[in-house]
Amino acid sequence: MPSTEKPLNSDWNGPWLGPATVAVLAVLATLATLQPGVTGPGVTCDELYHVLTGKRAVLTLRHAGIGYLVNPFNWRDSEISADAPPVHPPLGSWILGGVHHLFDVAPDDLRSISIAGGRFAPALSLGLLAFLVGLAVARREGALAGTVAAAAVVLIPRVFAHAHLAALDMLTTVFFVAAILAASEAEVRGGRPWMFAMAGVVWGLTMLVRLHGVLIAPPVTAWMIWRFRRRVVGPLAAWTAAGTTVFLLGWPWLWADPVNRLLTFLATGTERQTIHVFYWGQVWGDRDVPWHYPFVLFLVTVPVGLLLLGGFGVWSKRRSLHSDGLCWLAVAALVVVMAVFAWPGAPVYDGARLFLMTFPLWAIFAGIGAKAVVDWPVAWWQRRSRGLRTGAVALLVVSQAVGIVAYHPCQLSYYNLLVGGLPGAERLGFEICYWGDALVEPILREAQTRSRGNGILLIPSLAPFHAPGIRMSSPALADHRVPLLDSLSASQEGAAAPRCAVVYRRKADLPPTRELMWSGEVVAEYKKQGVWLSRAIELPVPNP
Repeated sequence: MPSTEKPLNSDWNGPWLGPATVAVLAVLATLATLQPGVTGPGVTCDELYHVLTGKRAVLTLRHAGIGYLVNPFNWRDSEISADAPPVHPPLGSWILGGVHHLFDVAPDDLRSISIAGGRFAPALSLGLLAFLVGLAVARREGALAGTVAAAAVVLIPRVFAHAHLAALDMLTTVFFVAAILAASEAEVRGGRPWMFAMAGVVWGLTMLVRLHGVLIAPPVTAWMIWRFRRRVVGPLAAWTAAGTTVFLLGWPWLWADPVNRLLTFLATGTERQTIHVFYWGQVWGDRDVPWHYPFVLFLVTVPVGLLLLGGFGVWSKRRSLHSDGLCWLAVAALVVVMAVFAWPGAPVYDGARLFLMTFPLWAIFAGIGAKAVVDWPVAWWQRRSRGLRTGAVALLVVSQAVGIVAYHPCQLSYYNLLVGGLPGAERLGFEICYWGDALVEPILREAQTRSRGNGILLIPSLAPFHAPGIRMSSPALADHRVPLLDSLSASQEGAAAPRCAVVYRRKADLPPTRELMWSGEVVAEYKKQGVWLSRAIELPVPNP
């Protein structure tokens, strides 16, 4: 079945320039705001773990060589057997570790970690993501649509926020979207099996970052069957074989027993501690969250203007969706991801973090919608010059940056005007600070001043790497050698009672003894939109 896709735009002087400009500006803006708690967000729960894992992999490669790393029996955690599964596939750690190594002042010392150095990887990923989305749209819909699509990727505050965090979420997103774009590109360029094999390589790399990549298989398979009908066997086999081969070759831990080890890895998703979620004013277990959670979170965390442009873009493609591979795949992938996390019993938590890839998929339609608005066939609108119409749309797009500026560096707390911003979200019972990014340096500095040399209590403490990551990245704590304690270390026998606590407002996990804690004096508070996100609290002197 011959392709009915419109020819790619061959005017290379136009399509790439707008997305490239947006991508460069996005990277520069992110790099300028990376320093944890100073110019950028505070250290979040998982960053130290991810950067340390990446540094350990790079250090092993440098000293033991590639032969050690490709031996599946050497892939073990220091405290578990070689058969115990890693927490994640290895590619994300390699990327974070490799980028961190470029800034590592002590590459042989695992005690020396730079969270800011690891953050360069997601920062560069944001630029790549914006460019890929913008270029794909521009070559099909023109320079205006492509530039707006690239800008929409960057202007969604939660995407911009994750570009500052040394974790896997931004890397997962860029590989996921790249795999969707690669499949579309393979079809539009002729649909030969070798082209789909190249697209399959990108899919395999996506699964090597995180197994979210598995969710790409259903929409791509369904689309290929629809497009190729009886001729689907060759392209689909090439795509599948290339992806699974890359995945298996790229994860040496699987080699000793691929099937059983993969099943063991998948089982770990059901054998972990429950993560709490605060939603609609109630605390839920991550498997008990109502089915509408991902849909609601999506609708209230995308700026309203981009929601409208994206909706207009989907509407404008309603009659040609079946013949437009890029739009078909973007819609199908978005629906599959949302449906998986809405499925009863599926674990979902931490805002939109686990389905972050839905935002750049929506940005594709925001770009298409911008073009459709400019070309809207309404008499009074068409009587205006094209320059005026384009300028009006550009002004709408630029205005969507207000959320990024107003919430910086805590864009993970962003909510749009549909719920009245952050104050409205608080009233409606949404989680307003889930990952500790609001623990900025002024809060930590005041806590250090009030600590009287004792340790500072971190509330809540959800991961063993969180407190050490904050401490090593904070000049106030590191320079004065003030320990940051979780509840376990603070309660150890012989430990001096902390005189100060730093609290980030994750409502799902604030301790039940918070009433006693609030009896202390709030000595510093960090707010956005009038809502406090973190505090330093001087605790009462304990009774003798």
